[in-house]
Amino acid sequence: MSKQKTEITRKVTITASKEKVWEALADFGNVQRLSPNIAKSYLTSDLKNGVGATRHCDFTMMGAQVEEKIVEWDEGNSIKIQLYEPKNLPLVIDMEAFFELKEKGDTTELTATFSYGMKNGLGRIMNNLTMKKMNEKSWVSFMAGIKYSVETGNDVNKETNLELASVQS
Repeated sequence: MSKQKTEITRKVTITASKEKVWEALADFGNVQRLSPNIAKSYLTSDLKNGVGATRHCDFTMMGAQVEEKIVEWDEGNSIKIQLYEPKNLPLVIDMEAFFELKEKGDTTELTATFSYGMKNGLGRIMNNLTMKKMNEKSWVSFMAGIKYSVETGNDVNKETNLELASVQS
């Protein structure tokens, strides 16, 4: 199996303190509050956050579900999340997301990298034809969702009007 990975990195400036942005990311079991792409999420571990905490996510597309765990935790600064069990994602072998926060005056810059690998040649072809574009769009909407939720205090869903242009490559 190839370990070739696709990486998607985006940045967004959030008009909120670093602590407030961290608080949203650290609420690990409630990621659906931040993402228009996740219909439901909940903790599957006794740990609420930190290394070893796990969660389940139901996505809004294709009946996809994932089990994820926190593998790196730098309190207030960064978090790395790894997929350990995908359902209805037949060509995906691994996924991870890394979030890093930087204070910029009265705002916080959130940089996030989503990376994933595909199982075989067919998976890599599908990634090049459609999946990479779909994942880029999904990642941008997730980043815009984090910004929206932190700035407004409101949950995000598929109907939320997000500022997609606020997310930079």
